[in-house]
Amino acid sequence: MRDEVLVEEGIVFASANGIAEVSIQQSGNCEECSAKIICKPQKDNLNLVRAIDPFGAAIGDQVRIEIHGKTLLKTSFNLYGLPLILLLVGIFSGSFIFSDLSYKELFSFLFGIALITIYFVMTISSNKNSHNHNLPKIVFVKRNK
Repeated sequence: MRDEVLVEEGIVFASANGIAEVSIQQSGNCEECSAKIICKPQKDNLNLVRAIDPFGAAIGDQVRIEIHGKTLLKTSFNLYGLPLILLLVGIFSGSFIFSDLSYKELFSFLFGIALITIYFVMTISSNKNSHNHNLPKIVFVKRNK
């Protein structure tokens, strides 16, 4: 999976600041696709995918996007793996920090949840201030005349 490259074709729905939203027709393979974490299902069997747009594609242009397997693994780890690790670290370290309290398990769990919350707040604020490099990339544009 790490060296895999997923390729999809779609139509540019919106474009601004080097990021395009591409509308991709759903297919029968969507259920098994490992890139579901980057697709946003829309009505009418369409998925909306944000992609880096180095070509300046316009609305209505047909594009081909690529996402590498290592990017999917990194995104999955940041979305699922790291929060799980933070929860476990919070619970285990909280059991030592709150060892004198009668509800140490509850406080340890809440400490783990607090660590996850801090992580997601920091992640969201850093993504607003920088370019997201975990997005798929447009590699081909067919201009709509």
